[in-house]
Amino acid sequence: MAKPVIFVIGASGNIGMATLQALSAKYGDKVEIRAGVRDLDKAEKVKAIPGVNVVKAAQGDKTQLVTTFAGVTSLFIVVPGAVKNREELCIKTAEAAKEAQVKHLLVLSGGVVEHTDTLFGRQFAEIEGTISKLGVPYTFFRLPWFFESYFMFGAKETIQKESTINALIDPTVPYDAVAVADAGKAAAVILADPSKHANKTYDIISESHSYNDVAKAFSNAIGKQVTVTRNTFGEVKKSMLGIGAPEWQVDGLIEALKLMESRSLVSNMFDFKKITGEEPTSLKSWLDTVAVAFK
Repeated sequence: MAKPVIFVIGASGNIGMATLQALSAKYGDKVEIRAGVRDLDKAEKVKAIPGVNVVKAAQGDKTQLVTTFAGVTSLFIVVPGAVKNREELCIKTAEAAKEAQVKHLLVLSGGVVEHTDTLFGRQFAEIEGTISKLGVPYTFFRLPWFFESYFMFGAKETIQKESTINALIDPTVPYDAVAVADAGKAAAVILADPSKHANKTYDIISESHSYNDVAKAFSNAIGKQVTVTRNTFGEVKKSMLGIGAPEWQVDGLIEALKLMESRSLVSNMFDFKKITGEEPTSLKSWLDTVAVAFK
């Protein structure tokens, strides 16, 4: 009997990689794993994951994807983060999957989907609204802020050199966050047995914490006091534009940060355990594995 075929498109990013690693580790002997990337020459890390067959696949290339998706049981569409027309690419990818008779679609989304007065909210609302009407069983996989963001936006450097972390919102306000590895584990479980998750929406959250909590956790993990410096939204925008982020993406992020600060993105904390049967990763345990990078 042929193994079910799982395909991850957008596989070279953090979420795609984490999902492939979880699939390989837990289901490698039970399913066939395929990874779709835009550039095979830049996919060495994907190719290094045991049991993963890497193929060229660009989101939105509907004609080619119908052929590429032939025989696929479940597909994870990892919606790209830095592409302005990502909703269009995602929907065309889903339409190609339907034409190829893919049995289940797992689609990355975000809690901002409920806020269609924001850019990211409109994008994800269009994705979810369209795909839910395709007639293909689906699961929407909403992700919040990532633990791994503490490597970004200059946070790593300020912790190392100045013993401070720049808070992008009010440092007293808790917000939901997820470890990328947790997202990958949950996605792998859904992809391996999708019938249990048909037409459901999940919020994948590891824990909720504030920037003050983050500073305290870093202080304990790296053995020196880390303080918090509050950045205004204007300062955040200037900083991100300075490192080359496109303005549309920065504006979308600022809108999302304002929702975080107002506690408008509070989600279901228990979906991860319900899906995986495991406790999610705490910030403390995540820091235990990466603290050396911040010293």
